[in-house]
Amino acid sequence: MREKCPLCDSQRRLDDWKMDFIVPDGWPNPIQNTICLCLDCGMIYYDNDMTQENYDEYYRKYYGYDGNEHSENNLLRLNALAELATLYAGKDDLIVDFGGADGYLTNRLNGMGYKRAITVEVGQPLPKNIDLLISAQTLEHLYDLKPIVGKLIESLSIKGKLLIEIPSCLEMPYLNPPMPILDYHQKHVNHFLPFVLDDLFRKWDFYRIYTHSGFTPCYFGWHYRAVYQRYVPERIYKLSMLTVHDRVENKIARMQKIDGPVIVWGCGDLCLHMLTKVKLDVVYYVDNDPAFKGATIGGIPVFDSVTTNHPIVVIAQNQASGIIKRIKADGLENEVIVI
Repeated sequence: MREKCPLCDSQRRLDDWKMDFIVPDGWPNPIQNTICLCLDCGMIYYDNDMTQENYDEYYRKYYGYDGNEHSENNLLRLNALAELATLYAGKDDLIVDFGGADGYLTNRLNGMGYKRAITVEVGQPLPKNIDLLISAQTLEHLYDLKPIVGKLIESLSIKGKLLIEIPSCLEMPYLNPPMPILDYHQKHVNHFLPFVLDDLFRKWDFYRIYTHSGFTPCYFGWHYRAVYQRYVPERIYKLSMLTVHDRVENKIARMQKIDGPVIVWGCGDLCLHMLTKVKLDVVYYVDNDPAFKGATIGGIPVFDSVTTNHPIVVIAQNQASGIIKRIKADGLENEVIVI
């Protein structure tokens, strides 16, 4: 039984709807699913009298592929997944397709030169230090959602990423708002919208770096794809600061080549920071922001227009193109140096 939400463990739910099924003799499938909405996190899930072991038995005995069941359209979907995987894994990386059935996706990747791509079924042991784990049309089938996802994440390398594909209704033009459940599919025990999927992986400090929602005319049709990677605060902090530092250092190098008196146009944060690094012979500043009207910077006045023929140094993060247009519109013939 799923008395608690498989995502947030809340017991507050709506459970007014039930689906009944006739089950073939001997099959370990539920005869009834209660469709539940978690009132705390928004997850929609099925409650029934099954266990993950029951589902593992069903998929092992009754749900396999023999390698000849892929429609042309499903091959388009799988080939697109393979192409997406190549954007997030190197050819020497360990790639695992979790729940990949007949292994078509990993065979496709092997043929593209990714020789360490393998398929692992639900319930089978996972290798360690996986660089890219693909779970395509699998999460919606997992009765023990969080325990299994936790094992997937534990198997990843420090740089490991997750490529997820789930059924989606986001692109259906006649649905407003989008709905996570539209079919009588007794094996889809979890129904996701993107924010619910994000909440799931955020529990392990993974955040989304790619998303795509589209249509492939096979199975249910609409799908949602996302790629997640581990949030490592120290690494992200260092990467961010190094990126900013490198960009500013390049600008400083250009500023250091400027000689003689100049007009500086733009008094934003970038300019005010960079002038602490490079000393320019500033005759006056120009900025159209009313906040600078009558202001001085280090005793040097800020005006709203150019009145001399000194070279103009444009220092701006986002407004440089607008400043250039203003210079041309004013008919100024000053030399212009864009930093």
